[in-house]
Amino acid sequence: MSRRPHAIDRDVGARLCLRRRSLGMSQAELGAAIGVTFQQVQKYEKGINRMAVSTLYEVAKALGVPITYFLEGMEAEPFHKEPDDAPREVSSLKPLAVDILFARISRFVEK
Repeated sequence: MSRRPHAIDRDVGARLCLRRRSLGMSQAELGAAIGVTFQQVQKYEKGINRMAVSTLYEVAKALGVPITYFLEGMEAEPFHKEPDDAPREVSSLKPLAVDILFARISRFVEK
């Protein structure tokens, strides 16, 4: 069994990181909100450690998003399984990143 992070864990972690940063929240602040250390948040964001559903629920609550936010655009049953060691593209996250950047810019415009 490979010790590399699973593709889904990496995607969920990337979305967690994008949302946390868009809110201007530190890893320590998120960790305190969900009852873990900032190191644990780092591991979640990199996909190294998987989150239990209860933890994902607490993260979603702390970040003000529905739990489905972390799984949007993922296929329930992919047509092909990506090997864990295959190079990955995060093109599915690009629209999400644009939305987050737009929200950040909007906050400054509104002030």
